Amino acid sequence: MCQPRHTAPPLLLLPWLIMVVCCAGVCVAADRAVKHRCGFDAMMKKYGRLPTAVVREVPRRGQGAMQAYTAASEDGDDGWAPIRIKVSAEDMYNPLRHCTAAGDLRIDHDGRAITCEADDVLTEERRNIILRQILPAAIQLHAERLSVRPVTRPVLIPRTGLGMCNNFTIPHKHRTVGVAGTDMILYANIFPTSGPAAWAALCFMLDDGRPVVAAVNFDPRRVAATNGYVRIAAHELGHALGFSVDFFVMLHMISEVPNVRGSSKVSVISTPKAKAMARQYHNCPTLEGIELEDEGGPATALSHWKKRSMRDELMTSDVGVGLYSALTLAAFEDMGFYLANYSAAEMLWWGNNSGCGLLEKKCLTDGISEYPDLFCNQFSRAGYKLCTYNRLSLGRCKLKRHEEALPEEYRYFADPRVGGDNLYMSRCPYVKKYSNAGCTNGDPSVMLAVSLARTRGA
Repeated sequence: MCQPRHTAPPLLLLPWLIMVVCCAGVCVAADRAVKHRCGFDAMMKKYGRLPTAVVREVPRRGQGAMQAYTAASEDGDDGWAPIRIKVSAEDMYNPLRHCTAAGDLRIDHDGRAITCEADDVLTEERRNIILRQILPAAIQLHAERLSVRPVTRPVLIPRTGLGMCNNFTIPHKHRTVGVAGTDMILYANIFPTSGPAAWAALCFMLDDGRPVVAAVNFDPRRVAATNGYVRIAAHELGHALGFSVDFFVMLHMISEVPNVRGSSKVSVISTPKAKAMARQYHNCPTLEGIELEDEGGPATALSHWKKRSMRDELMTSDVGVGLYSALTLAAFEDMGFYLANYSAAEMLWWGNNSGCGLLEKKCLTDGISEYPDLFCNQFSRAGYKLCTYNRLSLGRCKLKRHEEALPEEYRYFADPRVGGDNLYMSRCPYVKKYSNAGCTNGDPSVMLAVSLARTRGA
């Protein structure tokens, strides 16, 4: 039997959600690959409250046209079906809504005038990559794992109050006839951005609070037909589906846990399924929930999982491998809008079965870690390569001496300036893979005669 949903928050209290969203013999750092650090929270407050989408039905006798426009989704204890997401890409075919040549003058999605450069041009190849490969694959990742109560009538798009969606072309029929046979409408474009590789913006929701209309944009310079880019797109769609601090707060999903790893408090998703999944995954029966990111300021904090605790997860702030784990599924299900297919969850290895210590204690104390497979303590030097935690690649320890002393909670060595280079990892040093040193597909000249070392001791 389906679990009861959380009571939906009053619409007047739910704020507008803008989800900006969004490698010879030499080892090549993986940092050169397409990289995505989501920054959607930075634009959350640009627009007003999130409007409610309307679902059109045939007027009954005695009713006026205004009465016929209602917001609804199918209710009941059954009737769940995989989420249907339709893409509208009018702007990709309108030469005035993207860059066609270097020197073109365009207005970006923030209303600023820009001059297109050669790398900004939307080519047919880039359009095909997004529409035929990236978006279908990203949508499939969600459709295979999330079910909803299907919207049974066409969704009408209002003419005003669209927020970020005002900057995308919405077909006339979407405002008059509506869009049928879908549970989410996604307006898409490929337009230059100085920020992340992609971002998403939520525009409308149903009367029960479920997201139903969103926009997504891809930076043409970084479009790539790779699995990594699929995961970036899926990450941004995750925000559009409600994975954000605004939904977490309004659905009362966040709790605070005091005195953790030297910090005064941490925030966790503490809803029933999320808490149970966190305890099972980490093998820690006392966990209060899944920890949220606390770094990155308004661009990142509280809308992503804590990368230190679940490094390769899809909804961490710095998208890498992007595994769609049962932890994210549990959070989606606890929103009350979705039914999760846990059999399709992808296995996450970082911190799996770690016990409570990984989450409650510092990653290293006096330069020594209780989890040497996860954290390292050696400065990189020529010819010295380490195994990544999953034993799938060679890499180097991301450890450096900072210009200033690190905050007390991020000090793991006698020298207070020594620590990892990734803020989202709480400055915990870890082995970063070389992009040409994979154990199955690495450059032979790199892989042969390497000096391997375990990350134990100083």
